Amino acid sequence: MSNPLLLPEIVGLVVDNVHMVPDLLSCACVNSTWSVAALKRLYNGSLNDMQFRTPDIGSLNCLFVASRERFTRNMGFVKHLLLSPESPAIDEVALPNTSRLICIEKCRAMRHRQSAELLLQPQGEGLASFTIPFEIEGQDWSLISDLLLTRTVEFLAIDDFYCGLLMAGSNYSQGLATPAVKFSNLKALTIYKSGSGQDIDKLCRLLKCCDLQFFHLEEPSGSGSLTQSDTMKLLSCLRQQENLVALALIIPRCIPLVGSASTTLTCEEQGGPWPMLMALYLGVWDQHWLEQLPKFEKLQILSLQKFTPNTPSINQDAIEKIAKCQYLRVIDIVFQELEDVESLLDITRSCPLLQKFSVKLSGFRGEPERAEALCIGLLRALPRLEHFELDLRFRMDGARLQDLARRCPRLTVLALPRTRLCLSLALLTKAHRFWQLETMHFAEIFFEDPRRLMQWDKIRGLAEEWRRIFPKLRGMPCPADVYSRYMQEDDLTEEWERDGPSGSAEGEMSDFGEESEGDMVSVSTDEEMSLSEPGLDFDENESDWFILRTKLWKILGYQKHLLIRDSIQNMWQTNLEIETIGWPVVPLMAFSDPDAHSTTAKSHCGYLYDPVYISREL
Repeated sequence: MSNPLLLPEIVGLVVDNVHMVPDLLSCACVNSTWSVAALKRLYNGSLNDMQFRTPDIGSLNCLFVASRERFTRNMGFVKHLLLSPESPAIDEVALPNTSRLICIEKCRAMRHRQSAELLLQPQGEGLASFTIPFEIEGQDWSLISDLLLTRTVEFLAIDDFYCGLLMAGSNYSQGLATPAVKFSNLKALTIYKSGSGQDIDKLCRLLKCCDLQFFHLEEPSGSGSLTQSDTMKLLSCLRQQENLVALALIIPRCIPLVGSASTTLTCEEQGGPWPMLMALYLGVWDQHWLEQLPKFEKLQILSLQKFTPNTPSINQDAIEKIAKCQYLRVIDIVFQELEDVESLLDITRSCPLLQKFSVKLSGFRGEPERAEALCIGLLRALPRLEHFELDLRFRMDGARLQDLARRCPRLTVLALPRTRLCLSLALLTKAHRFWQLETMHFAEIFFEDPRRLMQWDKIRGLAEEWRRIFPKLRGMPCPADVYSRYMQEDDLTEEWERDGPSGSAEGEMSDFGEESEGDMVSVSTDEEMSLSEPGLDFDENESDWFILRTKLWKILGYQKHLLIRDSIQNMWQTNLEIETIGWPVVPLMAFSDPDAHSTTAKSHCGYLYDPVYISREL
C-alpha cells in the first residue's frame, strides 16, 4: 500500500509553500516524487525574483554536458528563461568610453540548432518570458536567430545588440512567418542599451512590428550612445504604440527628453499620447512631460527621477498637475528645488489610493520643525500607505510611532534617512505593533538614558519590546551602524544565554560604559549626557547612544550587510508592478547584483545548480 504522504498532489502543495532555495534543494533530494515537484519550482524561473532565476550559463553548460536527457527534462519546466552569466565581465573593447558589461561564457546548447531548440523552444507549455541582459560575446547566432523569440513569449528583455538579430530572424524563420505574425504575442519589451554600437533604427524597426503594452528602455550612465536625434526617432515610434500601459525611459542624462524631442509629444494635432497608460517612469523629465500628466487619466504609477537643469524650480502649478492623477498608487519623485514643500500635501489629499510615497528634496533648506510637520501631515493623509520615503532632516519624537502604527497599519517600508528618532523604554512598552513593517531607515535612533539601558536586564527588556513592536523587521534601522567596531566583535547573544546576567556579558557591558566616558564629547556631566538629547549636529561616534544601539542590533540578530533594505524595497516595487501592469520594470543592475533584487538578502544563485546536485539526478 502506497504512503499517502507521497502523493504527488500533496507533495506539490508542500513544495508550493517552500519559499527558500536551499529548502527546495533539500526537497529535491528526498526521492523522485519530491524531486520532480521541487525541480519545477527551481527551473520555472521568475520575472523579478533573482533568488528563483533560471540557472546561469555556466550551470546550464554543466547540466548539458552531464546529461542531455536531464537537460531536456529540466528545460521543459522553464517558464521564465534568463540567459545570463553568474557574474558579467567588463567589455575591455568599450573602455575607457563606457564600462559596458558583457557575457564572455558561450552557451554550449546553442552550438547546434537541435540542442538550441531544447533551450529556446522547450517542450511543454513554452516560455512566457525570455531575458538576455548582456551580449554573449562570440556566440554564433547565424543559424538560430529565429529562435530568439517564440510565439509563446509575451515578455522580452534584451541587450540592444539583439534588435537586429530579431528582425533578421523574422525573415527566415522556418514557418516563413511575417514580422506581424512573429511578434503578435509580444506584449512587453525591455531594451538595455549598453553601448553595443547598434543604431536606433534597428530598435525602431522592431517597434513598428509590435503592438506593445509595456516598453522599457534603459541606458546605463556613461554609455552615451543616445543622441537627441535618436530620441526624436524613438518617441515618434513610441507615439504609434497606442495600447501602451507602461512606459519606462530610464535615460540618466538631460539631452534625450528636452527641446524638440519633448515637443514631439506635445503637438496639439497629435492629441493625448497613450490613453491607456497606467505607469510612467522617466530618468530625465522636463516641463513638457509634466504638462502631459493630466492627460494620463488611468495613471497609477509615476516615477520622475531627474529634472532637466537650467529650468525654473517646481511650483504650485506643477504640483497641481501631478495631483490631477487621482488614481495614483505610487509616487516616486526627485525634486531639485520645490518652492513650497507644503504643497506636497495637495498630492496626498487628491490621491487617496497612494500605497507608495517617495519624495527626495535635494534642495530643501527649511527648518526641522517645518519638515517634521510636513512628514506627519503626509502620513496622516495616507491610510493605505505601505512604502514611505522622505529625505528631510528633523527630529521625530517616539510618541509619533504609536500614531503612525495606528494610522498606517499596512506600512512595510519606512525610510527617513536624515531623521533622528528619539525613544524611551517606557514609550516602547505602550507602542502599538507594526505588523507589516519589514525595513526601517533612520539616520540615528537615540534611547533615553542609554547607560542605564546597557545593564543586562534593561537591554534584554528593550530587545523584547523591540521584537514585539517590530515582529517582521529584518535589518538594522540605522545602516551606518554596520561600520561600528562593536558590530565587528563576537556576538554577545551566545555568551548571555550561557552565562546569564552574572556572566561575562554583564561585565563587558560595564566595560563599554567605562570606555565611552573618555570618548564622549564634552558636556557638563556624564549624567547629563546619558539623560539629555544632543543637538542635530552632534557627532555620536563612541557615545553611549551609539554603543547601546549597536549592541541592541547584535542581540536582535540583525545581519551586517545592507542589501536587506534594498531587497525588500525592490521586491515590493516589482511585485506591485506585476499586480498593476502585468510586468516588472527590472533594471540592468538586477543581473549583476542579484542579491538586491531577491526575496532573500542572499539569493544563493551561486550554488543553486552546483554540479554536485546535478550528479545527484537533479
